[in-house]
Amino acid sequence: MAPKKDRGLDPKSIAINLATIFLFLLPFLAYFDRDNSMNYVKGVGGAFLVALLVPPIGWMRPHPYTDKPGNTPIGYKAS
Repeated sequence: MAPKKDRGLDPKSIAINLATIFLFLLPFLAYFDRDNSMNYVKGVGGAFLVALLVPPIGWMRPHPYTDKPGNTPIGYKAS
């Protein structure tokens, strides 16, 4: 089997994955620690803001088969 060229290890994919994990944990954290629930919401919002601003800037996850030239993963070289 040929090696996979895009493993999803670029900074944008990692930031999106971490923000999504925080979003999944938010209801549990808010339920068990009601005093700090708004801080958790702000943290999740901040995580998604960071994920949005990591290059390439925008909401799309980078992938090698994109039509937009700036949306390829960092370090990916088309062969």
